[in-house]
Amino acid sequence: RYYFYFQPTEEQKRLAAQTYNDTLLKKHFKAWLSFYSSKVEKRKKAVAQMERAVACHEARLKVRTFQRWYAWKCERYRSQQEAAPILADKMRRICLQNAIFTTFRAWQQVTKHASDTNKWFKKYEIIDSDEEVEAKEESLGQDFISKLPHKASNKIFSFLDVLDRLTCSLVCRSWKIMVQDRSLWTQIDLQQIKDRTTDRLVANLAYKFRPFLCNLNLRNCVRVTPSSLRYIGECRNLQELSLSGLKFVSADAISDIGIGCKNLLYLNIAGCQFDDGVLRVLARHYVNIQYLSLAGCTGFSTAGLYYFMVGQGLHKLSHLDISGCSQITHEGMRYIARGCPLLSSLVLNKLSRMKDESLYFFTKYCPNLRALHLRHASSLTDLAFNHIAENLPHLTTLCVEGNHNITGSSIKLVGRGCPDLVHLFIIDCIRMCDIGLKGFSGTRGLRVINLADCIRISDHGVRNVVDGPSGPHLRELNLTNCLRVGDTTLFRIAQRCQNLAYVRFCYSEFVTDAGVELLGNMQALRSLDLSGCAVGDAGLASLGNNPNFRNISLSECNQITDVGIQKMCSKLLLLETLDISYCVNVTDYATKFLAFSCRELVRLNIAGCSQLTDTSISYISGGCHYLSHLNMSNLPSMTDKALRFLRRGCRLLQRLNVTLCSAITYPAILRVETEGCVVSHSIDIKQMKLGPILPLSQTHRRPMSVGYGIFPIPNQV
Repeated sequence: RYYFYFQPTEEQKRLAAQTYNDTLLKKHFKAWLSFYSSKVEKRKKAVAQMERAVACHEARLKVRTFQRWYAWKCERYRSQQEAAPILADKMRRICLQNAIFTTFRAWQQVTKHASDTNKWFKKYEIIDSDEEVEAKEESLGQDFISKLPHKASNKIFSFLDVLDRLTCSLVCRSWKIMVQDRSLWTQIDLQQIKDRTTDRLVANLAYKFRPFLCNLNLRNCVRVTPSSLRYIGECRNLQELSLSGLKFVSADAISDIGIGCKNLLYLNIAGCQFDDGVLRVLARHYVNIQYLSLAGCTGFSTAGLYYFMVGQGLHKLSHLDISGCSQITHEGMRYIARGCPLLSSLVLNKLSRMKDESLYFFTKYCPNLRALHLRHASSLTDLAFNHIAENLPHLTTLCVEGNHNITGSSIKLVGRGCPDLVHLFIIDCIRMCDIGLKGFSGTRGLRVINLADCIRISDHGVRNVVDGPSGPHLRELNLTNCLRVGDTTLFRIAQRCQNLAYVRFCYSEFVTDAGVELLGNMQALRSLDLSGCAVGDAGLASLGNNPNFRNISLSECNQITDVGIQKMCSKLLLLETLDISYCVNVTDYATKFLAFSCRELVRLNIAGCSQLTDTSISYISGGCHYLSHLNMSNLPSMTDKALRFLRRGCRLLQRLNVTLCSAITYPAILRVETEGCVVSHSIDIKQMKLGPILPLSQTHRRPMSVGYGIFPIPNQV
């Protein structure tokens, strides 16, 4: 009954259905969320368990690996301990065998030497019979040269001159075969025997060795005439020929040589007298020649140089030397430049009248010039060097000396216009200043710089080059008489120029011990010249830090004493050349350390050291056994006793200077000259009247090629 009174409406039904659906949705969502959360937790637990399993597995592997390595190490150590006694015993047996072998070899050599000694003495036993003596002497004649290898015997004969070789060929047949080997006659140098070279000798040599003669030197052979030069044309393989110093060269002789020697590349006729006909022959037949020297030849004229331009030959010339040919005019220079476009090296020294226009022809028509020498070409001005800077960008060598017209501005243009310069020589150019060196601040290839006697150069100018890209690569630097250069330059050199090998700072007043101490740490330095500088003992002591020094010059360094010489020489054991001339404070005490420390000395100059006596020479002769050149001039305390010391100890002495040594007599000088030493002295021989001189005592005598005896009178020496 109440059902009909409380019948729900449609709105209530809808709300009830919606509430029911929402309740079911929440219930299902909560059920799904709890399920998903449990699933995620299970997955995280599984990942964590897997990571723990992997870590545990890796730890087990490491433990197992370590256990295996430790077991191997123990086994290795045990095997080494077991093998050590065996190896020690084996090494002991090897050392014993070597000792036995060495002892046996020494014993064998001793016995052999004793046996040879016995045989030697037996050969010289006194024999009564003259026939037995002659038989024994014949048995002693043995040819050891023929038993040597072929290269060794050729090396021995190569040290002989031409006449000595020809004399050796007359000894026996085997020597004749060895002397006639072609390797000994590919190069013939007759300059060594120039006083004995005749036309007959030249003709015979040229005819006999014509198939393989490649180089022939007849320099200063004044006895050779053009009549013998025609035989040189038969040497078809001749490549180099030097005729410089001959009195006269005819066109016919040069023509025969040019026709026969088609492969001739080098011809030197410097100092010879010839006319334009020789130049005509050169331009006609010398097609392949590349080197030609006409230095000092004044017989030809400008008309002869015309053949350079119109002839068939000389167009391949790469080097030409016309130094001292002052007769060449402006037109002659143009002929040479037009006819030789491939010139790479040109020498124009001692042409004081050459003008700027003449040099312009070479810069215009010879673009391949690499080397240009202009020594004592004093008429050239800045205009000529402007042409060089504009037209020769590939120039590598420039040498200028004695030119007082050029200024620093033109040299600056050369530095910028020729970036490939390697060798730069600007000598005795008084107008050269720091501005000129500024142009080389960007040059990368400079290796050699010579600025001697350029008195306006200062530290600032040198710094432009040293601080540039070529500073670390410099090998040689000459700043002689550059009076404004001082320790600042040495400081920059020590920092930048680590490859510098040769340095000269002669008569630079501002170079002191502070700068020299920096040079002592440059290990690449080999040669150092500090003549006339204000250097003392402290600077010399620092030079000992570089044991690689070979040449040192300390001439006229008046502040040097024995202490500095001692500290320097005690470390420079390989020193070969030393100049301490006119160091007035040096005494015999310094030469003692010098002689017994620098045993490799070859050249020594002690001239003007007034405190030195014969004791110094005794030290030098006792320690410097390789000495070949000695200058002891202007030493009034030296006597004949000093020369006697030199003859005993310095057996390799070749040149000796005893000028102004008033206590040394002429007989003592003659005794030194008889041993092959050239002695320079100031004794007037014509005013002397010498009697016979007795020979030296037997205790002071040593074997010589010329024996002692009665010396001839002076006018016969």
